[in-house]
Amino acid sequence: MNTSTAPLETETTVPSVRHCGAALAVLTACVFVVGTAEWVMVGLLPELSADWHRPLPTVGSLVTWYALVVTVAGPLVTVGMLRLARRHALLVLLGVFVAGNLAAALAGSFNALVAARMLTALTHSTAFATAMVIAVAMMPAARRGRAIAVVTAGWNLATVLGAPLGTWIGDHYGWRITFWAITALAALVLCSVTVLVKPPALREIPRPLDEVRGLLRPRVGLVLTIIAVAQAALFTAYTYIAPLLQQVSDFTASAVTTLLALFGLGAVAGNVLGGRLADRAPWAGLCSLLVALAGVLAAFSFTSRIQWTSAFTVLVLGVVAAALIPLLQERALAAAPAAPTLVTAISASAFNLGVAGGSQLGGYALTTGLSLTDLPWTGALLAAGAVLIAAVTAQNHHTRQQ
Repeated sequence: MNTSTAPLETETTVPSVRHCGAALAVLTACVFVVGTAEWVMVGLLPELSADWHRPLPTVGSLVTWYALVVTVAGPLVTVGMLRLARRHALLVLLGVFVAGNLAAALAGSFNALVAARMLTALTHSTAFATAMVIAVAMMPAARRGRAIAVVTAGWNLATVLGAPLGTWIGDHYGWRITFWAITALAALVLCSVTVLVKPPALREIPRPLDEVRGLLRPRVGLVLTIIAVAQAALFTAYTYIAPLLQQVSDFTASAVTTLLALFGLGAVAGNVLGGRLADRAPWAGLCSLLVALAGVLAAFSFTSRIQWTSAFTVLVLGVVAAALIPLLQERALAAAPAAPTLVTAISASAFNLGVAGGSQLGGYALTTGLSLTDLPWTGALLAAGAVLIAAVTAQNHHTRQQ
């Protein structure tokens, strides 16, 4: 039996396919707006620095503190909301999210903006986790991996569409208009959840202590480690992909924008691939994609020197990086069948920890004298470590099933 079905044993029948399609679209939009609110800040930093007359490092703390709150507070907020029905919890979280972005748009001081961002960050992990678990609960067992892929596609769209569009709005109309736009979209999503998202009712309300106990399994820690190491491997190189493409591949700044869109196109295809693998062969698919990640990153150190091979590598990297996300999420859910919401929130923290760790490692490598072309190799070594952990975990899993 596919262990990914275990978290949902206490739920009633699955809704109709037509209703599931509309609900999945709304849940994807939920993840999209939450992701956009996080990533858009990077593009708004120069304007915020000029508007508040503060140096970039100071304004950059808006990004750092947001990520820290997501990492640390996310699981705690999730535990606090476990007694609420998942749909009600998502509505509450979206309400707070709307309030936080509205406060950011109206902020009269830099400190008020920081406070507004911290309020928004409190909802991040739990909103993502709740949307994910609702999506899985609404789909037949054979299609739950694809449900995860559809919802996580919202995250990829946030990076390749939402954040650039928000930055463009900020550049042309001011950063406050960006937050007004996010507020309006989040309010629309909230209304759509109210009307369209009707997950099967739980036969029993999950108890916070039961979900916490559900995490106390060695395999949970191993899967979370795989998530963090895999993301660190990717972001060791991806954080510095723009200067790599400009200084090594000799692309112009405008061409780099196009290449990042190419990465996004690859990510769309990767989501579909990852969802299908999650349904059919989760452990084999995960190990294969981690091997592919290590190979693509290692190759990038060489292919980055020629423009057409560099562009092709960016496309493939987008496919592999995005395909990993549904598999990693599905394995996290399968590792903690008694704690689906909490493990999803903690996996979001693991993703953020990997992003932060990879970015820091890449920056440290450059300060020690390594070149931009050395960063993909560094990421490849980390990916190889993730392969080893995943292979051992998969072998132990199969041994226990025999």
